Amino acid sequence: MKLSRKILVMLFSAMMILSLVGCAKTTVEDVPEKTYDIEESADLVIVGAGGAGMSAALSAVENGATSVIILEKTSKTGGALNTTSGTLSAALTKCQEIDGLTEDSIESYVEDLLEEGSKDGGVPRESLIRLYANNAGEAFDWLWDNGLKDNAYNEDENGHKAVFAPEHTLYSYPRSYKPKPNDAKSYKSATHELLDTLVSKEPKIKIVFNTEARHLVPNEKGQIMAVEALTSDGKTCLYSSNKGILMATGGFSGNSKLVAEYSPLNGSVTGNLATTNGWGLRMMQEVGGEVKTDEMFFPFNPFGLENKALPGTGRIMSTKTYFCGGILINKNGERFVDETAVPVQRQNALAAQEDGMQYEFFTDNIVENLLNCPKHNGMWNLYFVTEAGQKDIITAATLEEFAEITGVPYENLKKTIETYNAHVDAKDTDEFGRVYDETNNVYNAFRDKIDLNGPFHAVVTKCMNNNTLGGISVNDKMQVVTEDGTVIPGLYAAGECVAVWGRWLSSGTGVNGAVTFGRIAGKSMMENTVEGEYKVAPASNIFDEALWQKESEKLGSSSLSDGIKDGTYEASVDGQDGVMKVTVDSCKVTGYSTQACVNHDVTAYVSGTDSCAGIASAPDLAFSDSYVSKTTVCKDNLGNTKSITTSVSNIDKIAPNCGSLSYQNPGSLQMKAFLVVFVICAPCMLPFLTLNYLFLDNYLKCASVRSIYTFIIT
Repeated sequence: MKLSRKILVMLFSAMMILSLVGCAKTTVEDVPEKTYDIEESADLVIVGAGGAGMSAALSAVENGATSVIILEKTSKTGGALNTTSGTLSAALTKCQEIDGLTEDSIESYVEDLLEEGSKDGGVPRESLIRLYANNAGEAFDWLWDNGLKDNAYNEDENGHKAVFAPEHTLYSYPRSYKPKPNDAKSYKSATHELLDTLVSKEPKIKIVFNTEARHLVPNEKGQIMAVEALTSDGKTCLYSSNKGILMATGGFSGNSKLVAEYSPLNGSVTGNLATTNGWGLRMMQEVGGEVKTDEMFFPFNPFGLENKALPGTGRIMSTKTYFCGGILINKNGERFVDETAVPVQRQNALAAQEDGMQYEFFTDNIVENLLNCPKHNGMWNLYFVTEAGQKDIITAATLEEFAEITGVPYENLKKTIETYNAHVDAKDTDEFGRVYDETNNVYNAFRDKIDLNGPFHAVVTKCMNNNTLGGISVNDKMQVVTEDGTVIPGLYAAGECVAVWGRWLSSGTGVNGAVTFGRIAGKSMMENTVEGEYKVAPASNIFDEALWQKESEKLGSSSLSDGIKDGTYEASVDGQDGVMKVTVDSCKVTGYSTQACVNHDVTAYVSGTDSCAGIASAPDLAFSDSYVSKTTVCKDNLGNTKSITTSVSNIDKIAPNCGSLSYQNPGSLQMKAFLVVFVICAPCMLPFLTLNYLFLDNYLKCASVRSIYTFIIT
């Protein structure tokens, strides 16, 4: 008996050794290659269909590209161009020549850009600024020749289209351009309208909408020639390129966590897209791209009008009455800055106020001044004369009533106005440096007193952001480089994701910078040959992935508000090519965000006929290697309890966004789990099954897989 038992043990030991050998062989040689639902290739692959991405695609075609694919995670082009009126800037342009403004120079332009970017300790990249200044005129003229010359413009009192832009620090020479879109209902920016038209007419350029790039894929030499992506309906994609990958993914102002990490602002609002979340920066860091985090900054304007329905968001909008005799006061009823100072000074002063907010305070006589000042009355005529704009104006018959409405201390407000009016009468200079004589200053168009007879008006404005500064490091060919300056072969970047400008942005460079650097990148990619080997390694300061993990949130949709019963709802929304029909079923996971989830938060997304991306993003999920599936119990906006199973198709490498939210049939889920585990692990698992179920129970950590084997054994 003892001999037989020893023989049995030896036999089982041999089986265990053989099983381990089989297991090792299976994991190394027999694991199938990663597959994708969609695989495509082109001469160039561009991530982001904004100003830089579209300009690069058109430039690449001009320089010989026969196929360009642009990946766009939303349902429309434009990126940040959807949030700005689109002022451009350049020196030595055809427009200046037509206006008779022939005394500008590239060097003067460079000096202005460096001076603005160096304020508050900024570190502008001088070599890139010179590259931009030397090419910006050509880029503007390219837009001009392709149709921008035919657009209407905001002109100055001399009828010039090349103007000074008082919303920014003034250039030393008029070199800002403010073209208006022909189709103002569809486009905020004339540049967006033109680029969209040019791209749509070019058959060699294909835009893939509702597809989010997730990771860059090196080839066997470490060259970056492909990108993994995920569609809004969960399909995995691989897009490969013959000439490299261009990242034109924009900034990070839509990511409140990243903004707070590097540039916290008091009470600020953003007008940018929620999809502008900075993930493209981390993608480039994953393969070694350099980001100097001390250069990252969240610049802002001192005139953001907050959206009352969606606090924290808003638009650039101001009465500009403070340029025509009005004043700016804080919540304590006190002035805090020279209202006629350059924007940077006013911006910094506003950021220091309680809640980062101010009242633009004025009376009727000051409105009359404004209406006689074409330089400053554009926003008033555009918005504040409308029914919607009137709702944003606080009006009171007396100062006492104004104080009661706003909570501003009456005595402080009264003293502030009396002191201000005394300075106007004395024509002196006050404690903030505001000058009340007849000194010519574009920000001091009228000097007038607050009319103490009323009525009194005010509009609340806050620190407002539409872009971010700082980002990935590139060379003069727009190639992404590592921390030691090594070029990452095949990887390029352009637009707001690139570190260029320093601490503050000059007028028109946000838009023409994207166009100019995009054109340089497209040409460079076609002219360069991807050569050499590169050892891929992440950047030393790679961003924490938690900065992109979404908190439990509610969708801002009235169709999902309290009191709405379960059912199917339909709505029409504006899409890239017209109206899209979107269906939301409140009985399912899609259509609302879940709350109070066990273990992690999940953000659901809306799917429809044309996949309405941008309402909310697909879920970011992460699981340990031991799990094939995970079930969480959540409560939705409507208070209903939902059991949600999240499944992962590849247990070898779990990455963000690899999971998908769906209701799974338990039997179907178990069968999937069984097939995955059986194919990969059968050679090493079956001997253990014959040995000891308890050993198997300890070996398998996934409860769903363990239940399958329990069923098999019993």
